[in-house]
Amino acid sequence: SIQCHALSKEGPTSWIDAAYWICSFANNQWRIEAELGSDPMESAFARTLTAGIKGVAMVLDQEVQPLTRVWCLFEFLLSSREHLELVFVTNAGVVGDDGCSSFDI
Repeated sequence: SIQCHALSKEGPTSWIDAAYWICSFANNQWRIEAELGSDPMESAFARTLTAGIKGVAMVLDQEVQPLTRVWCLFEFLLSSREHLELVFVTNAGVVGDDGCSSFDI
């Protein structure tokens, strides 16, 4: 799904150079309080989302669990506030992208 997203955004000749930052690897999950500090806007996650990136691809599972997590909702909020393109990606493709989906919504 991410490869298909990169192809649709960057094109067939330059999609291989597309970079994706994976937020779950940004913070040490065993030291999350220390990683985040007292201000979530100072976290590596928030700094990345406000640093001029192109957009956000939120990976969803079958139960859509990310939308029940505060941190993921924070991502959604920052994406909206920064006017970033936010797409939802599943194992079946990119939701709403006819060229990158194996199902209709």
